[in-house]
Amino acid sequence: MSLVNQVLIIIGAIVALIGILSFINPNFTRIINFPGGPKLKAIGALIIGLILMIIGFIVNIPME
Repeated sequence: MSLVNQVLIIIGAIVALIGILSFINPNFTRIINFPGGPKLKAIGALIIGLILMIIGFIVNIPME
């Protein structure tokens, strides 16, 4: 696993964590740049974080 994949996994985990925390406390939605209400922003952040983590695990991106 290259450094690029590890960075994608870490960033995806952070974004997903912000999405989960936004469900608990809607004040976290201020830092999410996504249209809609607090629940929609939280869902969007969670889905995008999971997509980034899946890409980091499945796709092997070489660092050159």
